[in-house]
Amino acid sequence: MGDEVGRAWAMQVLLAPWWWRAARAAAAAGAALLVVVIAETGLLTEIRDATVAVLFTVLLAFAVTAVITWRQTRWARVIAGPAGEHARPESVVIRKLQLTVAVLLAVAALALFLQSAAVTTADDVNCRIQPTDPRFYAMAKNSGVAAAGVGLCAMDYPVTEKDGTAWIKEANGTYLYWFPVLGADISMPPAMRDAWLRYHDTLGQPVDSDRLDGDATYINFARGYILERPDQPPDVEPGRYQPVAKPEACTDPSRPCITSASQQPDGTIQLTWRYPTRADAFNVSYWVIGQRGTTSYETAAPHFVLPDPVPGVTYGFRVQACQKHFLARSTCTRNSNSVAVTTTR
Repeated sequence: MGDEVGRAWAMQVLLAPWWWRAARAAAAAGAALLVVVIAETGLLTEIRDATVAVLFTVLLAFAVTAVITWRQTRWARVIAGPAGEHARPESVVIRKLQLTVAVLLAVAALALFLQSAAVTTADDVNCRIQPTDPRFYAMAKNSGVAAAGVGLCAMDYPVTEKDGTAWIKEANGTYLYWFPVLGADISMPPAMRDAWLRYHDTLGQPVDSDRLDGDATYINFARGYILERPDQPPDVEPGRYQPVAKPEACTDPSRPCITSASQQPDGTIQLTWRYPTRADAFNVSYWVIGQRGTTSYETAAPHFVLPDPVPGVTYGFRVQACQKHFLARSTCTRNSNSVAVTTTR
């Protein structure tokens, strides 16, 4: 019984046109290779390397398809025996239609992938100057974090002041500072930097990295803060800037708006927000005031719980809504308003 089934399968293979056998082999090989290339592209940090990986995988797919098709035909002739020696493919319209649909789908998927690669190429550029100073990790060569976009390229090499503070100017006019006390870099737009230099004796040194509150940027200093809103001169004020949730200010439907953030009796911090449009996921970013770096977490629901916050510190939070796309980068909204929550000791 098994031999008869095998011979029947072999005759089906031999009677199918060569292009149909190749298409079936390509589907099998391509599915496996597609998983590989997506994994490779996701792990690589430079578009040049990703492009090489894609081209190599495409060429490898052609070779694997040819080998599989040849081997499949050879096995089929062996299994079919004498009956397979003179077997010739039949012209079947349905198979041609299926192949046409498969080719069209493959072309559409490839076009989508190339469009995504083109967007990445437009964002990822090679800067003329790549400082090797590890303090400026976002620009450091071979740091794993490449400068994205022409505006973030360094205009010159870092300048180090007598107190150890170092700075570098980017092509878009922004200044990237590194402060020894923080052990972190801080980005200052030109107007904010000018305000800090003007009121340096009053404000003192920064006590935290630059942070976002919606479209505004703020930095807390030892004796005050600077808040810069779009198209407005920076505000220089005493005290600390601590963004809070303002549900009555949630008037922009194009991005999430945090409506509440507080520490609960069980010690957790709970965050909720509004977003009127459907989103595939929300990116919640949080950080500890005075410490370098930001942590991101993805959630599907419009709320977030930080289970074990560190006692006696201040956390900052902001949210983005994202739409996911097949074989392309997710598109996300602008950042929501920010909120700060101080944990109890």
